[in-house]
Amino acid sequence: MQQHLTIGLLSSDPGWEILLEQIGAIWEIIPPDADRSPARYSAIVANGKLSAAAANRLMEYLNHGGAVLAEGMELRNLAAAALRQRGALIEEPATQFQRVGEGYLTACGVAIGRLIMNTHARRQLLPTPVVRVLPSEILASTNKGFHRRGIHRQLALLHALRSLPFPTRWRFPGNAPTIFCYRIDSDHGTRQQIEQLHHLSQRYHVPITWFLHTEAHEGWIERFAEFEGDEIGVHCHRHRTFRGYRKNVENIRRAIALLGQQGISPRGFAAPNGFWNPGLADAVADCGFLYSSEFSLAYDDLPFHPWHDWRKEFGGVLQVPIHPVSPGNFRRVGATPGQMIQHYQQALASKVDSGEPIIFYDHPTHQQWGVTEAVFTEVCQRKIPAITMGSYAEWWIQRSKARVEASIENGVLSVQTHNGPKDLMLNLEHNLENRTLVAATATLPLDEIAWNRANHLPDKPPPTRGYNFKMLFHSVEDALTRLRQ
Repeated sequence: MQQHLTIGLLSSDPGWEILLEQIGAIWEIIPPDADRSPARYSAIVANGKLSAAAANRLMEYLNHGGAVLAEGMELRNLAAAALRQRGALIEEPATQFQRVGEGYLTACGVAIGRLIMNTHARRQLLPTPVVRVLPSEILASTNKGFHRRGIHRQLALLHALRSLPFPTRWRFPGNAPTIFCYRIDSDHGTRQQIEQLHHLSQRYHVPITWFLHTEAHEGWIERFAEFEGDEIGVHCHRHRTFRGYRKNVENIRRAIALLGQQGISPRGFAAPNGFWNPGLADAVADCGFLYSSEFSLAYDDLPFHPWHDWRKEFGGVLQVPIHPVSPGNFRRVGATPGQMIQHYQQALASKVDSGEPIIFYDHPTHQQWGVTEAVFTEVCQRKIPAITMGSYAEWWIQRSKARVEASIENGVLSVQTHNGPKDLMLNLEHNLENRTLVAATATLPLDEIAWNRANHLPDKPPPTRGYNFKMLFHSVEDALTRLRQ
């Protein structure tokens, strides 16, 4: 019998759709009259509130050997009640995966879809073991990347319990284990500071993605046009993010016009202070950018198209999250350059091990050249492909267009991919501990696949106190700075 490796999403939900696209899963929203057999769906995500009819159909799917990831606890409670009626002993395994008939059930216990769509931000401590007084930043209040990694693991484990491989579109071009991007927000940077960073990037052959505060560089913007191999994006003209659409679009278009005079056509945007709001999102979309990057919406995560709730549609501009810790954050709490280097080396190693993109950022005014050089040295020694954020965004958009079909029959894996980038690979995970990359269109006997060690989830951020004495001071200081800009 042919076993499809497709995940069924029970009902349309922007948050879950974002997650499944980030993961790169083969998935579809289950049509009302679809065959819901375990052979048709390798796993089902039971999102939203379940009707009695939907719950009963899922129980039937489970009893015949399916695998379900339930968002709420309704299905788990129904399964427990059914088992009690039959006098079965209910075990609560440490993994929280429950056997139901011939299948497997697990539950998130929280509304993951709503968490992913959360757009609130707040000042938070940045966990790092290298300093005693932790730095802070205004970040997305929901760590979306942490939840995405947890859902990925649950889906992979459900497949493993069914003795099935878990195929996903790989996150990077070709067989690259990760990529490195270096983002610079040019905030008031002097020409000397800019030249110093450019010199370092040329020396180590690491391109920089510059987001220009054009007001600070009027009179010598043409110099950026000479930075061969780098990417020039827009930070702003005036260094402010406004709440309303009109002021944001005027500020952005002024910067675009100044860059255009020098033959620069920016594809990327990053908001001052990392702020994000609906007025800004509409302005960025209407200005025709390919992508944007704001850590008050998401950080330490994979790219995604945000859901614009006020328009009831996905935004046209890709969001490319970064690691939201700059040397400036560390300077404010008295960290030494050595401690900064230690933090970036640890963060880089963790992202390599977990197969996550490495996107660090900095500002010229911080003048931490030794830290920058240490990061570039590590990237070169590990032979990590260094590209611009625009290149990664462009590739990711092509990845999102790929339509993949995968199935197993008589021990043979068949994969067909339509559209997508030519260098797209499929990541196959097997029993959580093994993985391999295969061509996006291939026919392979499973027993002939050479498996490698699987990527591991990064360590959960250590618990931190919700507040330290520096946070209030930095909030006031930042507010006064913005008023003067």
